[in-house]
Amino acid sequence: MNEPSRIHEQLRALPEPELPAAIWQRVDSRRRQRVRRRKMGAGIAALAMVAVMTVTLLSPITTAPERDPNLSLAGQPRASSMRDVHEQLEALDRALQTAYDRGASDAEIAPMWVARNALLCNLRPRQPTQKNRT
Repeated sequence: MNEPSRIHEQLRALPEPELPAAIWQRVDSRRRQRVRRRKMGAGIAALAMVAVMTVTLLSPITTAPERDPNLSLAGQPRASSMRDVHEQLEALDRALQTAYDRGASDAEIAPMWVARNALLCNLRPRQPTQKNRT
């Protein structure tokens, strides 16, 4: 029983082997590539977030569902607009995940959540409004 622990101690006492300089150059170049890819992904995610927020914020606000061309007669979003909203949600979710992965600040993430909630409001079925008859 004592034999394996003694072997482990002897192995731990051995010095670290010297690695050739070529290996360190390869490791460093791979690390730089990963950092470059992360930055590129973060940039693309930020652009997607800006595009989604711009579309969401600049879309016209309608008060009457009958005037909205993306709504059917029943007041439900049409299939094509639903697909667009789902695609925007997926893009925003990817941007959020990328932001969380790279440790983005709350100030950077908060607008993405606001835009995501606005998109989710577009997916909810609209209830017909009751007008008071007098």
